[in-house]
Amino acid sequence: MTAIATDGQESDAMADGPSLRHFVHVYAVIRVKVAVDARDSRSAMKAADDLLFENGLAVRLVPAAPGVLEAEYAEEVTGYLVDEAGDDEFVRSRAYGPDHEVEGDRS
Repeated sequence: MTAIATDGQESDAMADGPSLRHFVHVYAVIRVKVAVDARDSRSAMKAADDLLFENGLAVRLVPAAPGVLEAEYAEEVTGYLVDEAGDDEFVRSRAYGPDHEVEGDRS
């Protein structure tokens, strides 16, 4: 397993490190923030996908306004934002596409 280092480059050294808490914002037409423990951003996104999509709906979408008849997942993930717990300045936060690849350059 490889990991994404803070500069966006893959790092095998991080792959064997301890699991850290990650907050993964899954942009699945709705945004769902989940807490997972993972060694790196890629495994954090995989864990978030598993939590959200493997056992039915993990979040209930309940219409709360008159005229709203139903709400459901569109079954499309458009991207991810991964934050590490304790990184209050969001220095290690990264945006990823639906393919779990880093998006854009943060320099």
